Amino acid sequence: MKKVLLTNPCAPYDLGWGEDMMDLLASRLARGHDIANLKSHLPAWGLYLIAENIKNPATVLEHPRWEDFLKELENGYDVIGIQLKTINLERTVRMVEAIQKYSPKSEIVIGGYGVSALDAKLPGDVNDYAGWLKKAAHHLCREEGVKFMRRVLGDAPFDRPITQFHMPYARFHLPGMRAFDLNIPAILVSLGCPNACDFCNTSAFFKHKKIYVAEPQEVVSFMRHHKQKLGVDSLNVILFDEDIFLNTEYVRELGRLLRADRELWGIRWISFGSAKALAPFSGEELRECGVGGIWVGVESGLVDGDCGKEGFAKRDGGKAPPELFDDLHRHGIETIGSMILGFDFHTPENIEKDIDYFVALKPMFYQVGPLTPCPGTKLYEEFTRDGRLESNYSFQHFHLWKDDGIAYKHFGAGGIKKWFDVAHEKLRTINGPPTLQFAEMGLRAYETLRNHPSEYLRHQAEQSRQLAAGAMPLVRAIGKNPPSPRVLERVREIEALALRLMDPAPIALRVVGKVVELVATRQAQNNDRLERPPVVSDPGARWSFYNQGSGAPKRRGAFGRADKDTRSAGGTKTSWPFARRRVEPPVEPGRVRVEHDDDEHHVEGESDKKKR
Repeated sequence: MKKVLLTNPCAPYDLGWGEDMMDLLASRLARGHDIANLKSHLPAWGLYLIAENIKNPATVLEHPRWEDFLKELENGYDVIGIQLKTINLERTVRMVEAIQKYSPKSEIVIGGYGVSALDAKLPGDVNDYAGWLKKAAHHLCREEGVKFMRRVLGDAPFDRPITQFHMPYARFHLPGMRAFDLNIPAILVSLGCPNACDFCNTSAFFKHKKIYVAEPQEVVSFMRHHKQKLGVDSLNVILFDEDIFLNTEYVRELGRLLRADRELWGIRWISFGSAKALAPFSGEELRECGVGGIWVGVESGLVDGDCGKEGFAKRDGGKAPPELFDDLHRHGIETIGSMILGFDFHTPENIEKDIDYFVALKPMFYQVGPLTPCPGTKLYEEFTRDGRLESNYSFQHFHLWKDDGIAYKHFGAGGIKKWFDVAHEKLRTINGPPTLQFAEMGLRAYETLRNHPSEYLRHQAEQSRQLAAGAMPLVRAIGKNPPSPRVLERVREIEALALRLMDPAPIALRVVGKVVELVATRQAQNNDRLERPPVVSDPGARWSFYNQGSGAPKRRGAFGRADKDTRSAGGTKTSWPFARRRVEPPVEPGRVRVEHDDDEHHVEGESDKKKR
């Protein structure tokens, strides 16, 4: 039976305008809140999903250093799959070159959304890395990955059910509180989206079709498994579906199954939804279906009622974002709002108005980034046709933290970064940290649902009250060190709402809350970030071993406690991250390595030298 290695591009990675691109919260969804910033790690779930659903012995090696990858090649794999992110195209080419040299008999499989970029001749790809990789790979995956890999391996039957019992968890924590990770399972419901927004790479990848991977009954069985494994009463679960609410019957069946089993009443799920798809649902019904959070693509407020003409018809026919967001918040449903800067209708005169519209929605989390034409999308075709791709536009531009490479209609190079900073400053000083929105939503949900005739919704109301109460010590700490007078005013409003709605907490909880408040306040007053700011993005290598002598996969490396066995696959106790082996990054020409007192390594470039 063929032995399989599944991996992603070698670390360390670059930062995105000063933040760790691999940290979803710090770099994107909760960017810019200093001491109140949230930290996160999200696994490369696609690799683990494939490993769980093939019969072959498989090793998942995530975020390897170069030395880790070369060492792993010595194990003689028959098939090596690499998850391609376009931004890491050159790294992937180097990895394939190493496979050809050190493991020449291995079949090479390239998958991931970055595969779509291999079909385009980007002006800045002067070395033609895309063309080289396209020829070097034995297989390119342009479809759902599990069935594809089963066919590559001859692992029949190819269409047998896909399970999701052994996926590692997303981890979220407050700065300096890594030991208290919040573990969140993720379950893949479907791939692709029929909304066909002209800028959306993931929708274009699957030709604007939706491909289901799990039925509602299967999703609930996976939820139940992870809740029992973690041993918790309440659990947030991420459901990956680019617009799950397009299928109203699916969502309502999920809700029926969750309500039918009281043991599952503590589960709240988070997914993606468009205003158009959400139109049939009220906030109350969504809460009855177990919804705890929705990522809504707002994109812009300047085109209300005419979104289809601008390439995102997913907004037409639904509630206007202000009404939609308020209804969701009133029922305790967390929101992630996304906004794009640099549409052709954006000008220096109106873009701040659009930012103000978005900030006023008070999304709990948010993604603000520049318009990016990705290969395979209608937007890319238009920019190519009109000659708006600059000569340097290449794979390095496929992320949210750049504003050059394309000709924006009304902004020159560097012009979007100014408004990116303005947007995040307004989110910081008007709305404040996500903790405030979390507490306020919980209180509003309790007020809305506490006397509801439905026992299930009364249970949800009580759960919201408890979560809000748990957040209040941090709310008070923010109030003692607010980023602006407006945020202080908001803290006082939340405190007044809590005082009106909630009885005093038991003495033990008040003591614990006071300790949390004092610690957070002290750190904020000392301007102590608790965790060192990143120099490079280095999530830490991690290994998982599937179908290698045990039922559940064995793991070692930079996993959280909930993911790891007490003993690694090699039989030795895991000591990550406190006693990890440091693998030095290669030093680029013209740079020197600087050793700091904290034993962390920093690569100093010319810009660092000039500062001194």
